[in-house]
Amino acid sequence: MKRAFVLGGTGHVGSAVLRELARRSVPATFTYLHSEDKAKMLELELGHTAVKVDLADAAATTALLGIQDNVDVVIHCAAVSGGLATTEIDLAAYQQVMAVNVQSAFLACQWVARRAKRCDVVLVGGLDRAQSLPLPVHFAASQGALSALAMAMAHEVGRQDIRVNLVALGPLDGGLSSNLGARRRKDYETFSALRRPGKAEEAAKVITWLALENTYIQGKVISANGGI
Repeated sequence: MKRAFVLGGTGHVGSAVLRELARRSVPATFTYLHSEDKAKMLELELGHTAVKVDLADAAATTALLGIQDNVDVVIHCAAVSGGLATTEIDLAAYQQVMAVNVQSAFLACQWVARRAKRCDVVLVGGLDRAQSLPLPVHFAASQGALSALAMAMAHEVGRQDIRVNLVALGPLDGGLSSNLGARRRKDYETFSALRRPGKAEEAAKVITWLALENTYIQGKVISANGGI
C-alpha cells in the first residue's frame, strides 16, 4: 500500500487531494497551520493524519520531513498569495510567499533526494509558463520558481526512480482564485476553452493520477487550466 505526505492539506486543492487519496485507499499525513478545525474534520472524515507546522519555518519543516517514514508520494499543495501591487510588496511579504510556496517545496524535494528511495513528487502551481497573466508579482515569481525546480530536480533524481512533476492549475471555483475579483474571473472564463473555472475535484484527479499511476512522465509542467 502506498502512503502519501501532503504539504498544505486544508486548502481548496489540498483537501480535495486528500479526499481523492482516501477514495483510492491511500493513507496520508498532511500539514496545516491555521485551519485546525478543518484539519480535525478531515482526519475524522478520511482517516488521514494531520500535523501542524509553519511551512515558512525551514527548521520546523525539515524536522517534520525527517520523521516521516514509508512515504511513497509527496504532494505539495501549499500556497499563499497576497493581492498586492508591486509597489506595495515589502521584503517581508515577498519572503513569506517564497518561503511557503518555494522553500518548503525545495526542502521536500531535497528530503526525497537524500532518502534516495523510489518516490513520486507532485508540485502544484498556478502558471504553466505559456501565458503572461496579471498576477501578484511575488506570487508569480514563486510559481515560476516551482516549475524550474521540478524540471531541474527531475534530472538529478531520475536514476533513483524518483519522479518530480508539476501540475499547473488555472482559475478554480475557490481557494486563492477567489482573490481574483469578479471582473478578472470573467476575463479568464472568456478566454478559457471550456468557458468556466475548474473544480478542486478535477484538479485533485490530475494530481493524484500523476502521483499514483505515472511511471514515465518526468520533469514536466502539466497544464490543467481549461484551455487558457
